[in-house]
Amino acid sequence: MQTVQQSFIREDANEEYDYIIVGAGSAGCVLASRLSEDSSNKVLILEAGGEETDNKFVKQPAMQGLLRNSKEDWSFKTVPQKNSCWGCENKQSLWPRGRMLGGSSNINGMQYVRGNKGDFDLWEKMGATGWSYKDILPYFKKSEDNRNEEYRKSGYHGIGGPWTISSTAFTPLAGITLDAAKELGYRVGDINGEEQLGFHSLQANVKDGERWSVSDAFLRPAMSRPNLHVLINAHVTKVTFNGKRATGVEFVHGARKKRVRAAREVILSAGSIQSPQLLMLSGVGPKEHLQQLNVSLVADLPVGKHLQDHQGIITYPEYWIEKPYSLTSDGINGWKSNLKYKLFKQGQIASSLLDVVGIIKTKAADPKLDLPDIEILVAPFGLGFGDEQSVYDFVGFDRKFIKDYKYSEFLNRHILSFVPFLLHPKSVGEIRLQTTDPFDYPLIDPNYYDDERDVISMVEGIKACAQLAETKALKAIGAKLRKQTVPGCEKHTHMSDEYLECVARTMTTTIYHPTGTCKMGASNDPTAVTDPQLRVRGLQGLRVVDASVMPETVSANTQASTVMIAEKAADMIKAAKL
Repeated sequence: MQTVQQSFIREDANEEYDYIIVGAGSAGCVLASRLSEDSSNKVLILEAGGEETDNKFVKQPAMQGLLRNSKEDWSFKTVPQKNSCWGCENKQSLWPRGRMLGGSSNINGMQYVRGNKGDFDLWEKMGATGWSYKDILPYFKKSEDNRNEEYRKSGYHGIGGPWTISSTAFTPLAGITLDAAKELGYRVGDINGEEQLGFHSLQANVKDGERWSVSDAFLRPAMSRPNLHVLINAHVTKVTFNGKRATGVEFVHGARKKRVRAAREVILSAGSIQSPQLLMLSGVGPKEHLQQLNVSLVADLPVGKHLQDHQGIITYPEYWIEKPYSLTSDGINGWKSNLKYKLFKQGQIASSLLDVVGIIKTKAADPKLDLPDIEILVAPFGLGFGDEQSVYDFVGFDRKFIKDYKYSEFLNRHILSFVPFLLHPKSVGEIRLQTTDPFDYPLIDPNYYDDERDVISMVEGIKACAQLAETKALKAIGAKLRKQTVPGCEKHTHMSDEYLECVARTMTTTIYHPTGTCKMGASNDPTAVTDPQLRVRGLQGLRVVDASVMPETVSANTQASTVMIAEKAADMIKAAKL
């Protein structure tokens, strides 16, 4: 584990910098690294949380669940949902977000999935000029150091970049599930290369058995530069303006309110929840909403609208298996596993908890998009391999639901389970201010399953998982469906479409990929907050660089695309200086 020299964390900020970056997450760390490569740029990055090195579990891939509801997690919750989350406490979805250097790249599942070529070509068609697949592929490659020898030869992957991507499939279930996919006619091979549809062994940002987050890859190596200042426990409360030009930010640090000026730009990289929140607190947002809260208007823009998230079900369906191939509570928490990891950084703790990723197009996919509609993650464990509190922390199910579904009875049973999720939801939500207090969390409404087409796709995704379990490959290890009825769905015939719809609406979970709340688009697009240069429309000296600018969510986990966005943004910002 890297040691930290305290001098690299500033005790206070200077009065002025060229660039002020708000948020040291997946985008902010990349920007801080790239912009400070030019020694003439004075760069400040402000992070509301602390150091990622404060919690030993951050580096241990399999211990990611222990970071939920910790001080390193913002622990957001949605508003109660009408059409989903029926099994969740108060019908609210838990939305964990990283609160430390590295942001959510230090609490997530580490999957490296880029998206479909068609995702980015669609962005350009929607008005995001310069963001087509051919334009953005070099930026995926720039950050990447892929350790898979076969993939390195394809021309689609980077070698020697700062961000290590490796194959982390741990259990024999990886190969067995890939054999099952082949039986059903799916392509098996790199889903981040020439073609996306198909299944492959998990690729993740793991290096030598440890999480290799954006803070490890980008920020830490740059922190010794004298022109890069890093301030932690600094909660930004407002962007300041002189007319239509952003001039700096106000923030709270050490129980004091402070202000710092930006000579060139303020860059918001606070994520899809807090970038729109900060804009609205600063007077940039929907006029009517800001007037209701008596916030002085700087620019009337649809900030917080167009919220998209990948919703799915974590570990459903579950299959009991006869072979001792999966991860169990005793296996991960036992002294042998801990000793093996401590000595060699190997074993179950080095597992990122998933073995296989599949991208499929079901019969419910939108023909107009010509994109996949379902991603399937293959998990070598059941959700019950933790105690009831762990189940709550992971998915937020109601305590009675957790007891009724008897998770705790299967603590050490060998289980293969699936995580199907929806890639292109038609249901769109929004983020609004709850109050004008910057320390109050915003109102998050993903509006899950408001559009009936979404739940139809989700049902097809569950059925696709069940089809995998019926193959010879999985039958050979005795895979048998756990037949207990999901609480609340008893009136439906087990595994019927009606039953699966009830399951989807009851066991709804976020897959942690909110996007779109500061949507990028053409200058004449009334639904866009940022232009293709990621500048906030109608204002000067202010950009947003994070997942919130995505015009349409990607057919993938969002971390890889967020890093790509930051890589491209860094070049655009450098070019604007010339």
